[in-house]
Amino acid sequence: MLHRFKDFVRAVVFPLYSAFSSRTGVCFFIPKSSGWWAYTRGQAFPVLAPRLFTIEYFRHFVPRKGTVVFDVGGELGYETEQFSRMVGSTGKVFVFECLPSHIKKLQRIASDRGNVEVVERACWNCETELDFFIGNTDGSSSVVPDVKGQVGQALADPSKEKLVVKTEKLDEMWKRLHPRQAVEFLKMDIEGAEYEALDGATEMLQHTRYAVIAAYHIRDGVRTADQVAQKLRQAGFSVRIDENHHVYAQRTG
Repeated sequence: MLHRFKDFVRAVVFPLYSAFSSRTGVCFFIPKSSGWWAYTRGQAFPVLAPRLFTIEYFRHFVPRKGTVVFDVGGELGYETEQFSRMVGSTGKVFVFECLPSHIKKLQRIASDRGNVEVVERACWNCETELDFFIGNTDGSSSVVPDVKGQVGQALADPSKEKLVVKTEKLDEMWKRLHPRQAVEFLKMDIEGAEYEALDGATEMLQHTRYAVIAAYHIRDGVRTADQVAQKLRQAGFSVRIDENHHVYAQRTG
């Protein structure tokens, strides 16, 4: 009961906070019988709770109805379902994943929602096969065996049985799946493989309006956010990095 009361207090206060915060646009949290929903920038979508972290991919921009989203690193499909609602029946969400258990979950989502297509590939800077190391948690598997998380924790567990996954450049998949057409929103959360995936997306990025990259991962002792931001600036985006070490990018011009 106390937890629910605190959530309602947060929901009441959050619109005022968001109106004066540089961390997000104005956002309302609305209780429904199915749980909490967020409303921001003209879009409504379900969230886990009335908290800032639940809208971290939608702080500064959201995809419009009828547009295309590339969801790179779909994991259990939470953001995939949010994107699906946002773009509507006339839009499309391509979700990329290579862990079999996650793929099954995403395929169930795709069967329920007609605007989602699951792509069973890891995104890299070339077409090849790579070892895929199972994570210590459901969302921490990676092709980068020594990558670390926000607080320096190991993400992948090399002692577990590893998989071999097929990789492909986002550029090539974009040409095949959505032939040289505009991508409204690129979301990426792939546990430290951001550098290589963006290197394989140089053409697609020129046709992308928004990008949000989870770049809190640590490689060689350095958080990936700064280099990810540099790659996106070089591709023609205006960029900001928030305290959550997500890189938010909007195409200029």
